Amino acid sequence: MKFYVYVLALLWSVSVQAQTPRVEILWQWYQQGYYILNPTIAHSNAEVAFVRRLSGKDSTVQASSFFRGVFKNYLSAGTSDRFYDPVICILDKNKKLTLIDYGWDPAYSKDDKKIAYAYQVKTLKKGDPLYAEAYQGNEIKVFDKSAQHAEAVAKPLSNNYLMDPFFLDSMKVVYKIGTKVNGPYGAGISFNQVDLQTKKTSIIRLPGIKYRLYELMGEAYLINNQLAYTLYSPTDTGRGMANEYLHLLLTEKDTLQDFGIRRFTLLDNKIGFNDKNEIIFLDDELLLPEDTVYVQTYKDNRLIRRTPLQHNYVKSYLSPNGTYMVYITEGKEAFLLNLITMRRAKINIPEREIYTIVWAKDSQRLAIVQEHESLVGTDILHLLQIR
Repeated sequence: MKFYVYVLALLWSVSVQAQTPRVEILWQWYQQGYYILNPTIAHSNAEVAFVRRLSGKDSTVQASSFFRGVFKNYLSAGTSDRFYDPVICILDKNKKLTLIDYGWDPAYSKDDKKIAYAYQVKTLKKGDPLYAEAYQGNEIKVFDKSAQHAEAVAKPLSNNYLMDPFFLDSMKVVYKIGTKVNGPYGAGISFNQVDLQTKKTSIIRLPGIKYRLYELMGEAYLINNQLAYTLYSPTDTGRGMANEYLHLLLTEKDTLQDFGIRRFTLLDNKIGFNDKNEIIFLDDELLLPEDTVYVQTYKDNRLIRRTPLQHNYVKSYLSPNGTYMVYITEGKEAFLLNLITMRRAKINIPEREIYTIVWAKDSQRLAIVQEHESLVGTDILHLLQIR
């Protein structure tokens, strides 16, 4: 009997240890004097697409460094005055850098053969504020990696701009139409879709106005091969922004989840979807410090599980499948937490300011962009694997 209990205890111990997450750094990369923005991870390999932009903060780094360390360059000729513009880049598993075009928000197709992005039409200068006017006229382009060619697939009307492309599959791209919504500031107010094969554009969601304010479009998702997106609908009037918004997760025809009325809270990095058709919501935007954080699980628009979570962090990023979250403490330490076992692992990166974290679609890889330890105006990118 004692031996049987001992074996069970040993098996339980091994099982728990196996469920403790381990984080391995695959590679790190930086370029002195440059910011790293909008990173996204390829579906099938250790390639990352991102936006590189000259910071202008390091006086030793001049425009002459623009092409330094570049493996391939597809930028248009005759654009020597665009050194402060955002550049769509690819960094492969061997850390070879390719410059694609000027723009924002790169997104991989499901087969990783194409990259969609919002092309930056206007030339930006050092110190230009990134208000809606700076993006005016931006269009959606798609770069074909095999053909080594980019083409415009959607263009805006009047004073609007296009932003945040998202592949439904390898031939259909969804994107937002952006405009001024709060003084000079812009945001997405509607969704369109373009078929790359037929070149036809269709409307996903028209602009909506409540209390004389635009409804705001949030993140796009693919759930069971169906498009879903978050929407923030004003529930009162205000100057530029409402005091509170209705937070929704929608499909083209239905409401997947109503997260209720609350002050404007970006749901990006707060929603996950598991293989049981459940929605996991990390509800950690607190009104008061003593309020409780909950990991809430929904199915068929009903709350089925609510797990309290200790709130000892300043930033959090939920994985796409809702299994993990990365959180950052006030001391700038980064941890990976398994929300099923509640076991955590420290991520061994410098304790410097972290600007963004993005997950791969498989929830097994993540990219972290943070301030470089010693170089002014320089970001460093870490690609990590969960084992």
